[in-house]
Amino acid sequence: MESIVDKIDVDSFIQVYRDIDDLFEDDDEEELSLNDEVKNTKGGDRNEQEETIIEGENVAEDDGLEQTFATLCKQDSSSISFSQLRQWEEITLLIEEEGTLGEGELTSLWESSLNVKGTDGDMTMKQFIAFNSALDELFEFEDDEELEVAEEASPSIIDEDLPQATTPKPLPIITEEELPPGVLFSQLANENYLVSKEDLRRWGELNDMLKEGDITIDELDALFDSADKAPGTKDMLDEDGFCTFYEAIDDLFEDDDDEIITEEKQDDAKDLKVELLEYIEDIAKLAEEEGQQKCGLDCSELEQERVLEVVSELEREPYNRVVTVSASGGGAIEKEELIGVWELVYSSSSTMKYNEGLSGLAGGLTRFGGVQQELLATKYLSDVEYTEQVISKLGGKNFDVKITGDWDIRTEVSLFTGRPSNVLSVTPDRVVYGSRSDKADHWKSLGPMNLLVLSYLDNDLRIMRGNTSTDTLFIWKRVK
Repeated sequence: MESIVDKIDVDSFIQVYRDIDDLFEDDDEEELSLNDEVKNTKGGDRNEQEETIIEGENVAEDDGLEQTFATLCKQDSSSISFSQLRQWEEITLLIEEEGTLGEGELTSLWESSLNVKGTDGDMTMKQFIAFNSALDELFEFEDDEELEVAEEASPSIIDEDLPQATTPKPLPIITEEELPPGVLFSQLANENYLVSKEDLRRWGELNDMLKEGDITIDELDALFDSADKAPGTKDMLDEDGFCTFYEAIDDLFEDDDDEIITEEKQDDAKDLKVELLEYIEDIAKLAEEEGQQKCGLDCSELEQERVLEVVSELEREPYNRVVTVSASGGGAIEKEELIGVWELVYSSSSTMKYNEGLSGLAGGLTRFGGVQQELLATKYLSDVEYTEQVISKLGGKNFDVKITGDWDIRTEVSLFTGRPSNVLSVTPDRVVYGSRSDKADHWKSLGPMNLLVLSYLDNDLRIMRGNTSTDTLFIWKRVK
């Protein structure tokens, strides 16, 4: 069946489409225009309302300030003085009760509001309103600062179920060692420039002492309690008190340091003594190998100088009994310290070298074989006995020479130093050898042994110097 609607071409269809679309565009424009009018109307109303509210608030605020200003004014006055402003209840509250406003800040606000220097002049109502605005801005600024600090300190994610208290960051441990007490105090001190027992936990060196057992908790507490406390406190140290406390701790270790130094000195003395005896032993071995006399009677000048050098060092050591007695003012060495049998290990005596021994009986077909000295003492008697050994060179019979006498130890002033010295005095009585026994008073070879200065003494070593020649040495080693 054929349609009753006539057909249209493409151009006609496009024109019809455009006409239909224009109908709806007119409706959208009308709706948009209507919406804009509504928005503008509402926006204008809102702005007018906001301005009205703000203006109302300002008016209300100004009315309140006018009433306050009128209250502060005297009768028949249109201005107020600084003292009247200071009596304003709000100012009094900020300064005296809350402490949030300082007197200096109040003066600065007055000066800026009146454009004056100082607190002279009177404030008008207009200036009072400006003053109040500046006062509000002052506290708004402080509130903003507090808010910024709080925001920085608060975590980015807050758990409302957890307590919001923050733990203060612990102060660092002071690790530097051997700081002066004043410097250490300044690093340990709190905001009041005082140090408590709790603050000592930050002293790293003290912590190490406690860990290593160099100082105990009880010792530390006792030292802290005995230190003078800062005025007005019971358990806080100011700088003077801390320095006293520091020195008390340091004193604990001085004794240990003294012991260490003493041990070191003792070791040094032992080293010198060992060096001396070993050197003398080397001299004796060489003499025996070359058929020379014992006790260093044939040693060279260089060897004598070396022995004298070591002896001079050894005599200065604090463990030399001669030095100890002299330093204490005790006078002469006690006889009991010399009692025993001593063997001569070295002598630089020119007389002994010339006589080839003590008695002078060695020589020719015999040689000096050494000498021992026995010192005896009782309440009433002090006896000495020398035993000199004479050795045959051709395999003949060896024999001993006995020299007896008396001895004493006394203090005399040295001719060389002018200081008191301990002198061992020997008075020979008889010389006995073989079947002979002679009086010793005319035995000249014994002379060098009769008066000697005691220069060094310990338990097993004794060194004597010549009374008229200090370079002459007699070194004795205790046998028993």
